Amino acid sequence: MGKNIYVHIPFCERKCPYCDFYSITDRTSSSAYVDALIKEARAFAESGVVFEPNGSDDTLYIGGGTPSSIDAGDIARLVETLREIYSLSSDAEITIEVNPSSLTAGKAAIYKDAGINRVSMGVQSLDDDVLKTLGRLHDSEGARRAIGILQEVFDNISCDLMSGIPGQTLGSLLSGAEELMSRGIKHVSCYSLSLEEGTVFEKKYIDNIEESVPPETEREMYHKVREVLAQGGLLPYEISNSAVPGFESRHNLNYWAGGNYYAFGAAAAGYLQDMRFTHPASVADYIKAADDLTPGRIKEYFDNRTFQSDLIVTTDIMTEEEKMKEYPFLALRTNAGMNTSRFKDMFGKDIHDVFGDAIARNIERGLLVQDGDRIFLTEKGFDLADMVIRDMI
Repeated sequence: MGKNIYVHIPFCERKCPYCDFYSITDRTSSSAYVDALIKEARAFAESGVVFEPNGSDDTLYIGGGTPSSIDAGDIARLVETLREIYSLSSDAEITIEVNPSSLTAGKAAIYKDAGINRVSMGVQSLDDDVLKTLGRLHDSEGARRAIGILQEVFDNISCDLMSGIPGQTLGSLLSGAEELMSRGIKHVSCYSLSLEEGTVFEKKYIDNIEESVPPETEREMYHKVREVLAQGGLLPYEISNSAVPGFESRHNLNYWAGGNYYAFGAAAAGYLQDMRFTHPASVADYIKAADDLTPGRIKEYFDNRTFQSDLIVTTDIMTEEEKMKEYPFLALRTNAGMNTSRFKDMFGKDIHDVFGDAIARNIERGLLVQDGDRIFLTEKGFDLADMVIRDMI
């Protein structure tokens, strides 16, 4: 049974102007926060609450925020504790997110010694002008230096790129992707900039069309970078992700397959026993709530399928119908798409009996293709994925 765990480290050196994830720049409580994470993880492990078997391998993903911005020793004791109390397999995929500005050779070595075997780094661009626009703390040379540090100790390295940034050119984006491949990076995530509500970028660019990248240019960037990565051996396997075969993110594949996963930390969201739950988006509130948590209370919450807790603040109990509707939302993100046999195994129904009209419409529009058991988006369909998914749910 695959055990999948997400841990949120909500500390950053500086808040990026485009980011809407929960994070804070005051890191004085980071060690106490890691103590609270370990308390919550132990309470769950000792509660006896388990989830339905996942078809995935064991994974642990430490995201943020910027996990590399806090003491590496705290990260190490967190990873070592989670590996022990959840008996993670020796070949578990253990990922940490890092930024070039806070990564050092010493930290990389500590991560490796603790059992981390995959690193995801927020490069975003190798164009200094674009990095300035994004408000990043590193420049292109800093990103190259950080890649070199990681390659001394890790083989499984993922780098993030961003497209659709004001002032960015297609040539700049493709040059960055090509350089990452030339440096031996085996996984690249390329995210299109979106103006998230409440961010500095939303306020700056929402009504400033002249500075924004035209939608047709952004779509050209999207398709061209996927093409260039594929030509270099990094095959697209999800809307935003490409990898050398065998280096796909196993943790994220479990998300897209609708698998269960633990989640620990402020603002972290998990999925266990058909219940989606979240934590308070406050470091102080999270630390305080973790002190009051006991294994018995967790078991009581799950047995009663209701939560009365300061630590777990919202829940959504998924019905069978809701899970069926969520299936295309998750599966169509991937190049593999929906699988008719898997759907039958999961829900005991023929996928065409549930989504037949929507599938037929979108095949006719040229947005979906069915090939045997697979139903997946076409290249045109990826541009209109939200429309296809809305048509089904």
